[in-house]
Amino acid sequence: MRVAHGGAPDLGDLVIVLLASTLAGLRDRLAHDGFDPAAELVGDLVEITDDYLTAVAD
Repeated sequence: MRVAHGGAPDLGDLVIVLLASTLAGLRDRLAHDGFDPAAELVGDLVEITDDYLTAVAD
């Protein structure tokens, strides 16, 4: 994934960090409650946000 991000981290990056954390918690909760297809979908979103954060950190 290529991220067009210049300069220092900003408030938007903090929002993405909070989103990633919230999505990870939702994924775990859905999996625990037996909603595996939904947990897999949310897991894909977690991977996308993690990839973005990794790209921004580089």
